[in-house]
Amino acid sequence: MGAALHLAHTQQTPPDPQTKGGGGGGGKDFADFASRIYQDDRADAKSRQLLLAMAYVITFQPTDSPKEQWRNLRKAIGHDDRHRYTDVLRDLFEHDRPRYVPDDEKPGGYDPSKRLCIGPRLRPYKERVYAPEQMSLPERLEQEKRDAEDFRNTENVCGADGKHRVLEKLPGTGWYRWHWFCQRHRDHAARVKEQVKAQNEAAPEPIPNAGGLLPCYFEANWVNLYRHYTWDSWEPPVYGVRADDWPIPGKQPVPQRARLRLVAGGLEGV
Repeated sequence: MGAALHLAHTQQTPPDPQTKGGGGGGGKDFADFASRIYQDDRADAKSRQLLLAMAYVITFQPTDSPKEQWRNLRKAIGHDDRHRYTDVLRDLFEHDRPRYVPDDEKPGGYDPSKRLCIGPRLRPYKERVYAPEQMSLPERLEQEKRDAEDFRNTENVCGADGKHRVLEKLPGTGWYRWHWFCQRHRDHAARVKEQVKAQNEAAPEPIPNAGGLLPCYFEANWVNLYRHYTWDSWEPPVYGVRADDWPIPGKQPVPQRARLRLVAGGLEGV
């Protein structure tokens, strides 16, 4: 009977670590935050790596020492031999720095078709495949159909490789896009540049659309932390550093949620 009681006792779940220095809570808190992080569509692989490591350190390794907390964070993130000359923590912080990233600068966002000249066509586009006399009648009809459906004819644009670009800032968000023109249409580029000049000057600061996830889950002096891990002259966006607070068009505001607290200070040597 005594042995059975001893076995039952050893199988009981140990108590979670107590909150200390703004963290603690153990497995339950970490599971809750991990679930939120994985359900956050804004978090990519690098963001999740930093968010999960920070949540783990605060909940499972609570401490009153800032330096110890940052050492634990570096250990939790781990070392990647493929980037042996890169400070992984700084790289992850830079990735989470609140900023605006244009669509064509996002990973996988580069599209050569968006860098073609949008100047007007002077004559219909015809693909030069073979001379008409070298093609059978069905081949000529098929080629004429392809030419008629080509975007250069349907949109009446030049479509040549762009050499000159004009920046246009959107009035409501400050987000921008580039308009490309080839060498032949450089006069159109100058005309469009003059047309959008007043609009660009009146456009607001771009609403951030990247980074800013750390402040959504953890409480700290994030302006100082971002400056420490990026550069001293970095200035936060006028919309704040929390991605939850940014007025992204077409998206509902994110309700306030519980956040873990980092140990304040202690940036020296981390």
